[in-house]
Amino acid sequence: MAMDSSWGQTHLHRNEIFNMMLKEVLRDDLFAEQWVNYIGDFADGSNYSINSVGELTIDQMVEGTALPDRQLDTGQFVFNINEFVGVKSAFTDVFFEEDFMANQVLSALPDRMTRAFAEYLETRVMRLQRRQTANDPNTINTGRHRIVASGGAGARTIALNDLAYIAFTLKKANVSASGMVGIVDPSFEFNANVLSQVQTSDNPQFKGIIETGFGQEFRFIRNIYGIDLFTSNYLDTLDAQEASLTDYAANTDAGEIGDVVNMFFSVADRTLLPFIGAWRRRPVIKSWRDEDKELEYHQLSARFGLDLFRPENLVTVVSSTTLS
Repeated sequence: MAMDSSWGQTHLHRNEIFNMMLKEVLRDDLFAEQWVNYIGDFADGSNYSINSVGELTIDQMVEGTALPDRQLDTGQFVFNINEFVGVKSAFTDVFFEEDFMANQVLSALPDRMTRAFAEYLETRVMRLQRRQTANDPNTINTGRHRIVASGGAGARTIALNDLAYIAFTLKKANVSASGMVGIVDPSFEFNANVLSQVQTSDNPQFKGIIETGFGQEFRFIRNIYGIDLFTSNYLDTLDAQEASLTDYAANTDAGEIGDVVNMFFSVADRTLLPFIGAWRRRPVIKSWRDEDKELEYHQLSARFGLDLFRPENLVTVVSSTTLS
């Protein structure tokens, strides 16, 4: 009798064949950290105070009458190191002895650790919108810095009028009109691509959008009303309803739980960036062994702080993720 495939099936056939390749998880772009102004002279301690001096105003003079003495307003911003985070992984000696892909897993670990921290840092920057007063317009120089998106007849999607109002609000706060950026939810990109106002517009600003779409990698390929728009999956969301918010036209429209908080600001000068940060311990990976347990440990840790430093240079728009 011939020794065919059926004969070899019992003991000699491999039911599983493993490739040496590790499947990589698809990653999205991270970019918010570049818009944090990091303090460079934070030598020690966990608190940092920054003093400020206000402006003077001109008085009307009257003949024969002395001008009143005017004092400069002063203030102090206190910044704290408030983040102490890390991640640790452990491997047994038996794992290295018995798993044929152990070396590939170990070599991939530093990349996975640093990526995990980078994603965490991205979310913490986005959460700085919570430094605004919740359920309040955060008005500065008559401009509302926290509004609800006005598009979609109550659907709370970002409309072109919202972008125009954001540019207006930043200018009212004396923020530079150059270098304005917006971090928006990907749903805005979809809604903008199908927006009839854009499709039928003769405005040269919109020409070419329908052929190519707004999105190109993570950046929009058009500047709308002076604002460069970026999409992000890491925007913060509301965890409580904000019923007292209004849209740009002062129509009351509550922000609902789960709505994303889109962020807009100017990056014209690093000293004017809305966010401030400092490192007490930059991300570092340490490794050690426990001989008694035959374990090998690898740990990443970091200490840092983030805060909203210039509230006048931040406009937030609460929106749903509804697709038009």
